[in-house]
Amino acid sequence: MLRRNRLLLSAGLVPLPWFLFWTSVAALFAPGYNPLAQHASELLHAPTLASICGRIAAIGSGMGFVAFSIGVWRESGRRIAVGAICWMIFGISMLTNGLWPMGHPMHGFYTIGIANIIAPAMSHIELSAWSANRRAYAVTAVVSIGGIVYLWLNVVGADPEGFRGLTQRLFSSINSLWPFLVALYLLRRGSSVLKVQPAH
Repeated sequence: MLRRNRLLLSAGLVPLPWFLFWTSVAALFAPGYNPLAQHASELLHAPTLASICGRIAAIGSGMGFVAFSIGVWRESGRRIAVGAICWMIFGISMLTNGLWPMGHPMHGFYTIGIANIIAPAMSHIELSAWSANRRAYAVTAVVSIGGIVYLWLNVVGADPEGFRGLTQRLFSSINSLWPFLVALYLLRRGSSVLKVQPAH
């Protein structure tokens, strides 16, 4: 695995802890904000410091997803990698979450981030090194089902009103878990291959 691609894939380790950390920090500077009941995007309407932290959370996560998508694309060896494209689209939608406030049509880039629902399954097919892992199918299935469940909750209005912030963070974390585990696995696998290669 090339050094540049290792760096791109390692970006998949960023979104999960980055988003949770910065939204937690932002909540500390937003009087009256309830992280269990309110979406993270609502922090953009909070006082300046909380708003800045909320933007950092979204933009940093988005950049992580975009970089990871490029790494996945390169790792797949395909000219067109639908899964990687979907991760890239989702990353761009996350970036716009930090650039435009909630309620603006560009916030979430017209809901284009919905592409993340098929991103894990498509990337699972395209990454032979990942799909060869015995636990890979279970991880991909759990993340994919999680995305469908969260979409269903929102479409039918079943997302519990007092816990919308909790469900958003829960399902967002499940979604970010796929890049995290894939990056971790591929980076470790790449390191193992380098160790067993004979010196020339």
